[in-house]
Formats: sequence, C-alpha cells, structure tokens
Amino acid sequence: MLLVYHAAAAGGRYAPSSLAGLEACAAAGARAVEIDVQALAGDDLAMLHDPLLERATTGCGPVGRHTPAEVAGLRLLVGGQPSAEPVGLLSRAVAPLQGQQAPAELQLDLKAHPTALLTEERLRTLARLVQPLGGRVRVSSVADWALHRLLALAPGLALGFDPLLYLDLRDDDIGQAPPYRCGAYGYRDDHPLAAVRWGAPGEYLAERAATLWQQAPPAGVWYIRGSVLARALDDGFDWIAFLHARGVQVAAWTLDPHRPGDVALAQRLAAAGVDRITTDDPPAMAAALGGNAAY
Repeated sequence: MLLVYHAAAAGGRYAPSSLAGLEACAAAGARAVEIDVQALAGDDLAMLHDPLLERATTGCGPVGRHTPAEVAGLRLLVGGQPSAEPVGLLSRAVAPLQGQQAPAELQLDLKAHPTALLTEERLRTLARLVQPLGGRVRVSSVADWALHRLLALAPGLALGFDPLLYLDLRDDDIGQAPPYRCGAYGYRDDHPLAAVRWGAPGEYLAERAATLWQQAPPAGVWYIRGSVLARALDDGFDWIAFLHARGVQVAAWTLDPHRPGDVALAQRLAAAGVDRITTDDPPAMAAALGGNAAY
C-alpha cells in the first residue's frame, strides 16, 4: 500500500501545498505527493486549495480572477499570520522536479471552484505545464467534465477521479455545495436513486457505483473519502472490490495518524485492500500500520 503526502505538508512542518513543502518531500524521497492547484486568469495555476485568497494568503478575493503575477507576490498564512513563504505557482513547482527522481508521482488535485472556470484554454495550460514531467504526473479532480476534456487535450496524462460532488457523507455545508441533499439512505446524494428507500443500502450503493462508473473519465485511481468507504462496507457494498474488478486503484483520503479514530479507519481500509491512503504524516501512519506501507 502507498501512503501519499497530503498537500505536501510533510507532517505539518510546512504550509499546505507550498513550494517549500514540496521540495522537502522530494528531498526526503517521497514516492507520491499531492498538492492542490486551481486555474488563474493567465497561463499558470496557483498551488492553493480554497477559492478565496484571504483564507490562506495575504491577498483577498477569488483566486481564479487573479493573474499569476498577482498571486506570486502574496505570502501564505501560517496559523493565521503571514509567513515568508510565497504562494506557489505550478510552473515554479515543475521546474526543480525535472532534475529529481522523487516524487515518482506528483498528484495535482485540480479544484473546480466556480470562480476558477476550467475552460479549454486553462486545461491546455495545465497540460503544457506538466508535460516536462511526463508520466510522473496524475491530475485528479471532482470535475469529471474537466477530466474528460483534459484527456482529449493530453491523451497520455494519468487521471484520478473523486466522486465527492455526487455521493458523500459530509454534513457541514448541506444545501450550499453539491450534493445538496441527504438522500433516503443517509448519504449526500442528489440522484433520483437516493430519493426513496427502494431496496437494501448495498443495492442502492451498487447501482450508484455503476452509474458513476459510466459517467466518470477513464481514471486509473479513484479518490474516495475514507469514511465513505467504511460506511459503504457497513452497508453491504465494497467500493474497493468494485473498482478493483475494473482495473482501478482506490485511494482513501485524508487520514491523520494523530487524529482519534483515523488510525483504526486506516487499518480497516488497509485490511479491505485499499491501494493508497492520503495522509498528513506518512511516516507516522506507516508506523501505526506496522510498517506495511510505502511512502
């Protein structure tokens, strides 16, 4: 099993998705590192997770409405205070990695915020920027429509799909982001199959998995919230076996070995055959799993 460095934070020693964190992960020989990226009003992408600059930087306003030069002049917030670390641009992350072997896989989690529209021009920019790293890059996203278009622009690019916008368990923003409602089976799901209870939970989940499979782009890895995988197992459906039967790996996100319950969840999913776990501290998680994981 592979442990993926979440947001290149290197165990919390660096700001999420920072250039310094990515460099530290590479220097440590990390096998797989994930960073968040989102499109800008220009020929680059920002290494940021949230749609508003003020949530993680010294700037303000929607990220996608700013130019690369504007964003590169900002600093990341650490503990709510400005740091010396600049906001990273994807172009500046790719360049130093060309001469290094690590990470073997750089996962770019492409955000689909409304203010960062994933137009063909912006997707073309992404494909161009990562081309120097060849097969070491995997672009993951909740935006299945953008992944389909990206595949047409760069047929050899490795992809990853996250069904978060279609089926989830979160309850913190219900009604504000898709899926907008809680269905009859207790999952966030706007699909008609979730409107009423028509069968066992396992049957419902099997049908939803089949519809999502038809909708999703040909991605080699599916990224599914760890709690969703576990809840589905409790409800009689094995997402991991379903995707393995179709030649796809399963990555569970995001588990913190220092958070109560996450180690037990990681152990359960590892026993169920999950291929990857995205975690804030891979060395600590590997130790908690008895050393039976690579990072």
